[in-house]
Amino acid sequence: MNQIGFEKQWLYLVKTYVAPIQERLYPGYYTKAFAIMNFVVRYKPEEQPFLRPHHDSSTFTLNMALNRHGIDYEGGGCRFLRYNCNITDSTVGQTLIHPGRLTHYHEGLLTTKGTRYIMVSFVDP
Repeated sequence: MNQIGFEKQWLYLVKTYVAPIQERLYPGYYTKAFAIMNFVVRYKPEEQPFLRPHHDSSTFTLNMALNRHGIDYEGGGCRFLRYNCNITDSTVGQTLIHPGRLTHYHEGLLTTKGTRYIMVSFVDP
């Protein structure tokens, strides 16, 4: 977000809106709402069509859809392996919030056509 001059505003949104939601979703963890890794990921079939299974370097992660499934791209999504849960049709602005370390091993599913963009934020690294 720093590259586009939106870091300060993004951190305000994380602290003001995301932190209260996170504290309701995960009782007992009180976030510092500190995020130093905020970036956009681009998936294209001929470049980076997917992302292998991994854990994130965060206490929790935000993953926001930036363009339209079925219009701008086909395929894609996020799969949480342990839970056999696929999120494949997110709408623009829809945001996943999930623990980054240990329990939520996940992968970026294959984008088969077009270009998929997501914004990722690692909170409380």
